[in-house]
Amino acid sequence: MSAHRQQTLSTVSGYLASFGLWALAYVGRFALVGSLPPQGFPFLTFFPAVMLAAYFFGLGPGLLCAALSVVAAYVSFIPHSQPTLTGLATGDMIALSFFSSILLVDCIVLHLLRRSRQLAAERERDLRELTSNSPDVLTRFDRSYRHLFVSAAIERLTGRPTSDFIGKTNRELGMPAELCAPWEQALETVFLEARTVSLRFTYEGAVFAATLVPEFDVSREVVKSVLGVTRDISEIERHQRTLETHDRQKDHMLATVAHELRNPLMTFSAGVTLLEKLQDPPAAVQRTIAAMRRQTTLMSRLVSDLMDLNRIRADLVELNRTDADLKTILQASREVSAELAQQKHIHLELRLPSEDMKLDADTSRLVQVFCNLITNAIKFSDEGSQVVIQAEPRENSYEVQVRDQGAGIEADQLEAVFEPFVQAPAGRQQQSGLGLGLALVKQVVRLHAGTVSAASEGLGRGATFTVSLPRSRPGLEALASAPG
Repeated sequence: MSAHRQQTLSTVSGYLASFGLWALAYVGRFALVGSLPPQGFPFLTFFPAVMLAAYFFGLGPGLLCAALSVVAAYVSFIPHSQPTLTGLATGDMIALSFFSSILLVDCIVLHLLRRSRQLAAERERDLRELTSNSPDVLTRFDRSYRHLFVSAAIERLTGRPTSDFIGKTNRELGMPAELCAPWEQALETVFLEARTVSLRFTYEGAVFAATLVPEFDVSREVVKSVLGVTRDISEIERHQRTLETHDRQKDHMLATVAHELRNPLMTFSAGVTLLEKLQDPPAAVQRTIAAMRRQTTLMSRLVSDLMDLNRIRADLVELNRTDADLKTILQASREVSAELAQQKHIHLELRLPSEDMKLDADTSRLVQVFCNLITNAIKFSDEGSQVVIQAEPRENSYEVQVRDQGAGIEADQLEAVFEPFVQAPAGRQQQSGLGLGLALVKQVVRLHAGTVSAASEGLGRGATFTVSLPRSRPGLEALASAPG
């Protein structure tokens, strides 16, 4: 049977049922003739019939029952003694109108009540189906940590029906004390501080992550209950451990490769040095030697960056901190990068404040940081453009910005460019390389308890790298040892 046909039959059945209710009310009122005053209570039995029709079958059947009731009362139970248009006395006419209005209002109110209950039942059914089909365990706790609601997923997890949980705490359900304690602490935090709390725990060999969310009363002043969403993350944990193992293996492999490349590169560099000492070699030989020197220098730098990065990630690097001068560091970094800038006819502008910029730092490592940033800006800038290095003192730190007018960085790549072996697509189109420079910058700055960030207005609109370094040393050791 089609849905439309079924709906039509349901509607017809509603009207027939309302007609039946009216007929019963009509017969019932006739049965009371003689027991009631001749002019009393003409609508006595019709009121419940109309109300039942409107509540159970809807507005249309209710109105039909009301109309039939008004006609029946007018024809059969209200005396017609006056020679007026309706044959009713003024008082009876007013009473008929009044009771007709009441029946109409009853129909509308009961219909709306019926619809609200239907909507509530539909929402409850939808929620029940949603929670039943969800792999996550949904729970609701009161202020005594008792379960107010538990989704069907708890049965798949524990083998116990949801009815076992309602009105009971985790301890009353027999959960281990070492598991109940963190749950109770997390619930207490949500109730007291009205904030979301995350919780991780192990149950029967599986790892779970729970999020506890406060639910407020109408005034939004008091947390009346806590909604918990618990998910099995055992598989995610397993994949995470696998990725961490592969990451360690990758770091070990790269460190080994970098170490093994050092000796051949030293040999190549020494050979190029000997070739550079040749007296008046042919032009073709000079070009070849120059190309060999450039490539050897590039490879040496890549291997050095790779070894530095692996040592830092393995916490094998100790900074040689001294009383350093940030202005001197930036001037040295500019000088080291000057030759590359001259090759591309790029103007390097260094803007320094007049005051001293003293800090506790490893000078050589910070020169490495700013050389990488300046060289990176030069590489991705067009010939004849400008790179600005600007330093400014802040309240508790120094801020250095390296701005270029080059390729720019996509918005979704501003964080990723600091990861090893990652280059923004715009950069990959212009330059080759392993993408180690910015990763090394991030790690060295972190060792100094500083921060580095990238900003760009879009492709072709340049980029700005901002390094913030603390002025004083307190807390450096703790921050430097934190995972990067």
